[in-house]
Amino acid sequence: MKIKRWAGLCAFTMLTACSVGYSFIYEARVLKKWDPATHEYRFFIGLSDFHDKAHEATGRQLEALEQLLSSCNKNKTRIMLEDLSSRGSQGRHTCGRFVINSRGGILGGLVQKCQEKDLLVDNVEYRYCRVSSLGPVLNNLKENVHAFPSVQEISVAKVVQEIHDEINEILTYRDGPLLNDFYKQGIADVREQLGKLRMNHALQSSVADYLTLYSTPISRLDVLKRLLTFDSGLLDLKLVHSVVNVPQEKVIAIAGGSHIGRVSDMLEKAGYQVVYKSSGQYVKEYDLKRCLGSTIVDKSYCLRPDPIELRSLHQFVK
Repeated sequence: MKIKRWAGLCAFTMLTACSVGYSFIYEARVLKKWDPATHEYRFFIGLSDFHDKAHEATGRQLEALEQLLSSCNKNKTRIMLEDLSSRGSQGRHTCGRFVINSRGGILGGLVQKCQEKDLLVDNVEYRYCRVSSLGPVLNNLKENVHAFPSVQEISVAKVVQEIHDEINEILTYRDGPLLNDFYKQGIADVREQLGKLRMNHALQSSVADYLTLYSTPISRLDVLKRLLTFDSGLLDLKLVHSVVNVPQEKVIAIAGGSHIGRVSDMLEKAGYQVVYKSSGQYVKEYDLKRCLGSTIVDKSYCLRPDPIELRSLHQFVK
């Protein structure tokens, strides 16, 4: 089962800090493909992150993840992440004077931890203006959207520019007919959603004014969910392109479960074979306040995954 994830994050100025909660890894997938040029297999190891504001497994999994990363062959492994607390795609790290604190979970600050271990690491994240301007509203749904500096100051144009910059980068990819068609369709889907959201018609507006115009207090959560996820396919395209082009034999990708699922599906179409998939457990959660990162069923409950053990993955990373 694929779990949608969109983090409840907050923006802050250089002088202010905030906390965002916790997360854990709930699924692992390992795929391989024979490389005739090197006469060795190439491996993709995907770890799916689930955002949970209060889970005791986070600390334990962070320790297990550090052990896993420490056992990697540094010359043959590349780590790929979506880490909003670190410098990411095209050198981004902030949105003007606003930066994001996503630390406290699995992904937040993980780029620096990998660098400290001398691991090769790529951060595909690019949505710094998006999360800086929507995170405060998401975390304070009952407050006036104009009450937060980042929501008032960041324009819709800055959010849209992040998307266009990524699209322009993806348009340069040349990975063969199958993947090129995948990229083309992904870009078309995002452009279609941009049109439906009418963001191109509100470029000079602040995000606060946009939310006031195109949402109500009742619809705001649904609008925020859509705004936070409508272009998530661009991350999938960037991950797939990186996996098939890096010289390293093994790629470990740690990202939201929907990303890992879609990337794995595309790699299978490109000739990769699944050699391992963890068997996770799911529980029904009737407290909808704890369903922030999950799909709600019948407006009454969501399915929340349990954390997995990471020890079985050591055999694939050495």
